[in-house]
Amino acid sequence: MTQSSYKVSRSDTTHGEAGEHHLIQGEASSMRLWHNEQPADTADKAPSRNPYETLGYVISGRVELTVGGQTLTLEAGDSYCVPRDTEHVYRVLETLTAVEVTTPPTSR
Repeated sequence: MTQSSYKVSRSDTTHGEAGEHHLIQGEASSMRLWHNEQPADTADKAPSRNPYETLGYVISGRVELTVGGQTLTLEAGDSYCVPRDTEHVYRVLETLTAVEVTTPPTSR
């Protein structure tokens, strides 16, 4: 795969079904932003598994992440990892902004 875009401008970001903002995508990974996610957005969220690894960083807010049988509370400055094909669920506790990198890239 040849890198087709070295920059994605704010006006060119696309939005996913779950409200995420898809940012830049490379050959091996992609980046997305969760901006101002509200507690009500995840109150009834069911656990899921994904075919990609997720690395994240909380910019602001608080979120509870249950992954691999552990429940973690994440807040501004914390980073996290959700391994590929591992059941997990996020529950936003306070309005959340976080950035994530997924490997391999998630589809847009």
